[in-house]
Amino acid sequence: MSLLTEVLVVSGVALDLVGAGVLSHAHNAESIVELREQIGDEGVAVGEDDALSTHAALLAEKRIGFFLLTLGLVLYLSGLVLKSSESVGLMASVAVGAVVAGLAISVVFIRVVGPRVREQALKAAEQEDPDALPEQ
Repeated sequence: MSLLTEVLVVSGVALDLVGAGVLSHAHNAESIVELREQIGDEGVAVGEDDALSTHAALLAEKRIGFFLLTLGLVLYLSGLVLKSSESVGLMASVAVGAVVAGLAISVVFIRVVGPRVREQALKAAEQEDPDALPEQ
């Protein structure tokens, strides 16, 4: 493989790893918010004693699922770096650089887009117009 090909593959897997981590955090945070909202609501859900138990079980499933996905991607990325025909130091630097860049871009995106989405959601709530809510 050429250096360009290996850089693209390693960078792609590194960004998959960042994506899995960001998704994991978002799903966990969303589930925790839902759990907090449900604490007083005793609606019965299928297969569980109540809605709170259902949300807790789903949160546990999300956490282990994303943990295993992240672990798998770390192992895959490590294997790609080690099997590369280029030097391990160079490919490890590319992988770490891609992860750091992906995390930085994620933080900036969340800081910029988050307030905009919040504004749209508040405006939709004031107008009681569910069509004005931002896309999920």
